[in-house]
Amino acid sequence: MLLKSSSAPCRGDSAGIKGLDRDSSSRSELVEDQRKLTRRSHTFPAPDKRTALTSKRVAVSIQGAVRKAKLRCLTSMILLQKQATQVTITSDPEELLPANRPNSLRSNADVLKILLLDPINILLLAAPLGLLGASHQWSQGFVFLLCFTGLVPLAKLLGDATEHLAENLNGTVGGLLNATFGNAVELIITVSAIRSGLLDIVKQSCLGSILSNLLLVLGMSFFAGGVFQSEQRFPDGAALINMTMLCVGSMAFSLPTVFSFTAPPGTILKMSRVSSIFVGIGYIAYLIFQLYTHIEVFDEQADTVSDEQEESGGQKAKGNDEEEEEHLIVLSIPWALGLLLSCTLAVAVLSEMMVGSIEGLVKDWGVPPGFVGVILLPIVGNACEHASAVRMAMHDKCGTAIGIAVGSSTQMTLLAMPFAVITAWIVGQPLDFDLTPTGITVLTMSVLVVLTIVMDGRSNWLEGFMLMLAYCLVAVLYWYVPESQEHAHGHHRP
Repeated sequence: MLLKSSSAPCRGDSAGIKGLDRDSSSRSELVEDQRKLTRRSHTFPAPDKRTALTSKRVAVSIQGAVRKAKLRCLTSMILLQKQATQVTITSDPEELLPANRPNSLRSNADVLKILLLDPINILLLAAPLGLLGASHQWSQGFVFLLCFTGLVPLAKLLGDATEHLAENLNGTVGGLLNATFGNAVELIITVSAIRSGLLDIVKQSCLGSILSNLLLVLGMSFFAGGVFQSEQRFPDGAALINMTMLCVGSMAFSLPTVFSFTAPPGTILKMSRVSSIFVGIGYIAYLIFQLYTHIEVFDEQADTVSDEQEESGGQKAKGNDEEEEEHLIVLSIPWALGLLLSCTLAVAVLSEMMVGSIEGLVKDWGVPPGFVGVILLPIVGNACEHASAVRMAMHDKCGTAIGIAVGSSTQMTLLAMPFAVITAWIVGQPLDFDLTPTGITVLTMSVLVVLTIVMDGRSNWLEGFMLMLAYCLVAVLYWYVPESQEHAHGHHRP
């Protein structure tokens, strides 16, 4: 019994050991399977990663298709809008992009609306009040003030219309148009004063316009540019050419003035009329030089500005791009001509009323006539040049600002003054080049001061401040110069 009982457990133990061996072999197989799966996971991407990559590729494809569809849709809309509004759009594909789309779709009415909604045009309300005051016999000084205020925005609109018309023409014709109508307000005031027999006002107005551009406009441009830039550089070639023309014009005015002390009766008038013809020929030569034979001398300003902007960084380049976009938005020729003729008619009417009220202004308000002619009237005529030059200087385009200010003075010297003498000759008025010793002294010194400033091709705010200070000195001079002293020199000649 003992032997049997001892043998049974031995057989059971051997069976258990075999079961344990099977369990251990199954565990080893499981471990081996897990290792194989682990090695496969390192070799192939997991199912969720493959799904993510596939989804990303699909999303990118969808976005590309949507982008292309939007561009096709945008191109179709632009072409439809072009047919509906008859706006000229260039065939350049880059202008079909959304960044350029608003400029190409602006109609003439939209551009005219932008011009008329300028904040300065609120002063146009004074124009009808001036006409009402002149017709109802209001105070002459008050009528002068209303007409003076109304002419300021009209001068700006007249300049804008001229620029828009010039943009639709080729470079030569456009430049000639700007040169001719750039001082249209001064020419209209000059004709009105000649018809009224105010010959001293004509000469003082032309002299004042030259001084205003040289001292006030150029000075404020240098000062405004110097506030934003410690020092501004500009090409001195075009500036020195304009200054040379101003020196010749000053010579044309100085010779009759000095010769009037010893000249026989009637000689100064004949001398001035013949000299005006030669000065006019000089202006034609100046236009040929500027617009035909030496265009690169005056285009050098734009090249210099672009180089400086590339060196200074992207912010100025961005502002330049915005200006170029605005530059492309122009009125068509019929609309620009309509605005030009309308402004010219309004300026002619208001100028007639303003000139007619000058005598009443002198008597009622006690304003010296020299101050009216040299200081007040040029403010109206130079409003457009003043705003443009200061704006260019603030955008670091000092060369362009000098071209506007000094170039306008050159036009007044070589065009407006000879035009006034010849016009007075035609209508039988004895207008000459005698600007009195005071006027010649002020003009010569102003030209010399500006010449010394522009010679080095650099400007700063202090130079602009000094030019404005010089203009204030001129204003003080003509406020205190009595009318009798201005006319006393005229009694030496017939």
